[in-house]
Amino acid sequence: MNLVPVTSRWLAAAALLAATSLPAMAASWREGAPMTTGRAYAGAALVGTELYVVGGDSTSGPRTDAEIYDIRGDIWRAAPALPAGLQQLGMAEFGGRVYVAGGYEAPPLERPQFGLLEQADTAPAQEGDTAKGWVYDPAVGTWIGIAAMPSPRAGHGLVTVGDRIYALGGRGEGASRVLAYDPGANRWSAVGDVMPGARVAAAYAVLNDRIYAIGGLVDGNATARVDIFDPATGRWQSGPALPSPRAGHVAAVMQGRIHVTGGEQRRPPRTYGDHYVLDAGAGAWRNGAPMPSPRHGAVAAAADGKLVVAGGSPGAGVYTVFTESDVAEIYSED
Repeated sequence: MNLVPVTSRWLAAAALLAATSLPAMAASWREGAPMTTGRAYAGAALVGTELYVVGGDSTSGPRTDAEIYDIRGDIWRAAPALPAGLQQLGMAEFGGRVYVAGGYEAPPLERPQFGLLEQADTAPAQEGDTAKGWVYDPAVGTWIGIAAMPSPRAGHGLVTVGDRIYALGGRGEGASRVLAYDPGANRWSAVGDVMPGARVAAAYAVLNDRIYAIGGLVDGNATARVDIFDPATGRWQSGPALPSPRAGHVAAVMQGRIHVTGGEQRRPPRTYGDHYVLDAGAGAWRNGAPMPSPRHGAVAAAADGKLVVAGGSPGAGVYTVFTESDVAEIYSED
């Protein structure tokens, strides 16, 4: 009888293990070029393979700073500043233009306020929350005012489906209603059913022309709830809950799957690097490679086979503004 040496058996087993592990090892994070200005609670929108990042928090109040990240070239460059300093704003792309609506704009001479997202999503808008909006056309190179939302709103999401831009969630009067903006008519209108489990600081993603509202804060507490809005019918349905409650996280769609990472909890203060992935037909989230730098209040986008997470803060709650990050990390499944 021929006996296989123990060493050979071990090497064969190791080779088999390595082979079966290759798909998991192929998905990984790497560090990208840092942002020009570290910030949290900024707005972001993807135009082609360029990520526009505007506004955000600071110890002196909401920022006007804007910059653009070239995902293919891994380089940042400056962009025209916002007409007003904003944080917790909504931002989306439509027709190659960047639209901004709502957010927190500090009243004149007011000292910065920290922990603004602690407020309940059903509470009236805070002093400084705005309904204003602007559009930026790269071909023109300047911001132009658009119709204001019906009422101030902040901590909400802004996404594009078809020929409309939708505002969902956040805080302020009527924040549980879904608003649709028609760029051609420059007009906002309330559409569909009221958002179930209205929330602030959720993450939003569009998959198969449906809008996923993922996690967020409800009455100051993080939730794992996921609800799906169908703009074609105006109806909501329940989606698969996150594995754990989360707020201030980011979401992006890459290769037909929703990726969620980052986030925070307030009591006790903690930030996360957890990474969850959802296939629309799977009905459950699976774990992805964790983000190397746990943080919340970041921005994210996916293009060219890469998921980019930029900015945010490793400090939760009131520590956010003192620990803003310029880190950009890139996830790929090559």
